[in-house]
Amino acid sequence: MKKFTRQTSGNAPTADVNLDFGAAGAKVARLFEPGEYRLRIDSARMIQNNQNVSAVLNLIEMESGNRVDARPLWVDGPNAGAGDLAAKNQDLVAQLLSLRELPTKGSVGVLIPQLAGLEFNARLVLAPDSRTGQTYNALADIYVDDVP
Repeated sequence: MKKFTRQTSGNAPTADVNLDFGAAGAKVARLFEPGEYRLRIDSARMIQNNQNVSAVLNLIEMESGNRVDARPLWVDGPNAGAGDLAAKNQDLVAQLLSLRELPTKGSVGVLIPQLAGLEFNARLVLAPDSRTGQTYNALADIYVDDVP
């Protein structure tokens, strides 16, 4: 028979640890009201889950400096032809690539990361996730001119 031995809790006094709890706010994504915003793509990458391919755009609202709480843009997968969501997302990505003066056709793993740093005007809307019930922001329109 094995004997259970309780481990010590380790509740020793905390070492001299300095944290900036206020800085964490800049890392937390925020939900924005529907409307027009000036955005910057902080980072961009592609992810693949099974056969589904999505573009992950880390969006920053320029005026506040806050991250936008947005979901990845699903652009391809086995059911991409079943509706128009993947096509709409592909069109949004094509507009961003065009704004960056990049080709709209090619290796997504090479093209998408080059969107980092792009500033643009866009209209954000609210988009509920039917699986979780949580609401996120979604890009509805990208304005190619400086003014919406």
